[in-house]
Amino acid sequence: MKVRQLLECTIDISQPLQELSAVISAVLAALPDVEQRAELLRQLDDQITEALLALDNADEEAAA
Repeated sequence: MKVRQLLECTIDISQPLQELSAVISAVLAALPDVEQRAELLRQLDDQITEALLALDNADEEAAA
């Protein structure tokens, strides 16, 4: 048997920034180690950068 901690969230997409910030804060609060929290934020930053690059590429392709 595997023991897991779960966090269930309902997100109001009419307020995406506030809702995502609240979810990130809740997940960070569940991680006891500062280095774990920092690594999670670094990985999240990488994912956001990749998403922004993909959007930029899609915009450039649409404009061409």
